[in-house]
Amino acid sequence: MNKIIKKGLLSVALLATVVAQATSKIVVKSSIDKKVEISVASVEGGEVLSIIDTKDEVLFSEHLEKGNWLRKTFDFSTAPEGIYFIQSKGESKIEVTPVIVAKDKVTVLDESKKVYKAPSVKLDDRIAKVLINNFNKSEVKLTIIDEAGEEIYTIHNKDLVTYNAFNFDKLPAGSYTIVTKIADYSFEDTIALK
Repeated sequence: MNKIIKKGLLSVALLATVVAQATSKIVVKSSIDKKVEISVASVEGGEVLSIIDTKDEVLFSEHLEKGNWLRKTFDFSTAPEGIYFIQSKGESKIEVTPVIVAKDKVTVLDESKKVYKAPSVKLDDRIAKVLINNFNKSEVKLTIIDEAGEEIYTIHNKDLVTYNAFNFDKLPAGSYTIVTKIADYSFEDTIALK
């Protein structure tokens, strides 16, 4: 009986370790003198770390390779007062942490951090299956675009989980792009029909 319990606990610990390693790790914290420290470990590879203002102007951007570790301190003392977003964007998710720059301090709103997961898109014969997890209950817009750039289908919702199956039987062969926009963040998947 003890062996079964020990093996079960070992399995749970191993699973927790695998799940923890399967995500990128971003830590954002305030330091002294209107500075913000950012630490990111790249797990997927290809992630982009950015600082963006409310006008979508990119103030900083850096690409990370798989296994890279980035640690930077950013000085917001010359930045205008306002809200900024520290964003880590990878293929499987986007993490956004808001930062408020005030006259005499910088506040990291860690409790307001949002994670937007990429949808799961699978093509089975000529049926595209799309699963969207919308844990933030944000506005979701899913659009299918053909090779000519024409929108052939669009839906909007705020559902917690959305599952759609799109039948492409009557469409010609070619590439189609499925664009999923969650809040203000987009993911693109391309499918090829033969």
